[in-house]
Amino acid sequence: MNRKLNLGLSIAAGLLGGFLSHYISPELVHGQTQAEPPKEIRAQSFVLVSADGKAAGLFGFDQGGQANVVLLDKTGKVLWRASGKPNGIPLAVSLAK
Repeated sequence: MNRKLNLGLSIAAGLLGGFLSHYISPELVHGQTQAEPPKEIRAQSFVLVSADGKAAGLFGFDQGGQANVVLLDKTGKVLWRASGKPNGIPLAVSLAK
């Protein structure tokens, strides 16, 4: 009989504890729903920087509106560039100085 009483009290205490924890405990924290990543990112230029904050590259436009892609070395010299016009001076040259 003592065994049945212990089992009954254990079940009752578990149910009561579960009920009380549901209604007395503070509000549960729920994770935020993940927002969808944007389908398009707009900017006038993107500057690629190294770990020490120096410009290492640029994807953007010069003052005349021509597109430029520029890669710089550690010293800031232009390694490679592609421009919308053959002899265009890219905007990143001013970043390297």
